[in-house]
Amino acid sequence: MIRTIMKTPCLALTLVVVFAMLASSGCVTRATVKDEPRQSVRFASAQAAQTFYEAYLAMYYPPGVGSFDVAIRAPLPYHHRKITTDNVLFNAAIRTTDSNSDGIISKDEAGAYAAKVHQRSAQAASRKQ
Repeated sequence: MIRTIMKTPCLALTLVVVFAMLASSGCVTRATVKDEPRQSVRFASAQAAQTFYEAYLAMYYPPGVGSFDVAIRAPLPYHHRKITTDNVLFNAAIRTTDSNSDGIISKDEAGAYAAKVHQRSAQAASRKQ
């Protein structure tokens, strides 16, 4: 009985010391920013431009972006984040939308892009449920 009582404070003290060491240890954080110049784009009509921009904003800036997940992670000595700027996202959307690579986004191309975006958002919503 006395040995059991004596082991408990030693174990607790060991856990406290280990936790203090982990909490006070340093962490190296590195971030890589990927950026590129924004491509110029032309649209065949005002409706094509509106369709594209509405789909682009829905894809990369969906409603509820203010919500976030909370995760508790073990402290690691090294963390690397990759940050993609808005120009990179915009250029990727332009390349995806301009299917015939003529530099002009038509109403049909913008509509096809919007359909893809809405399909992806519907799939993502069904996975969350």
